Amino acid sequence: MNHLLGFFLLAISVSLSLAYDVSHFYVCSTDYVKKERNFLCQVSKFNMNVSLPPKADEFFNCCMETSDWMSRSNKALLVDQLAKDMKKYGFDNRSAIEKVGIDCRREMGSKINGRGYLLCFLTDRRTSKGFKNMLKKKEGEFFTKQSYCKSS
Repeated sequence: MNHLLGFFLLAISVSLSLAYDVSHFYVCSTDYVKKERNFLCQVSKFNMNVSLPPKADEFFNCCMETSDWMSRSNKALLVDQLAKDMKKYGFDNRSAIEKVGIDCRREMGSKINGRGYLLCFLTDRRTSKGFKNMLKKKEGEFFTKQSYCKSS
């Protein structure tokens, strides 16, 4: 019985560790915009200023919410989780993350959403390099492994 319990706990921990490596951007893209190849190509190259397909806002919100970087209820930036994820990939400046988030929310007001936060973190000099680096590593399935830019 103890061996069975041990095996069960091991299986759960392995499945949880595998789930952590899931690319939220990739999963969200298959849920909302999988046929929008040009859009996905541009986003995977960090070009967020592209014409938006019908479900683009849902895609960006899904990416931010499933990564636990943005609240589903009020679209608030979840600084603790974003700072934790960025620190894991070499960016250890919580203050910059907070300031960019505050500036972004102030600028966009009630229109803030996942795309807005992504644009802010990708374009602000305080966070751009660290945010891109984190996305390439944490969300590698979407940003580096998929071939959205190749014609099918």
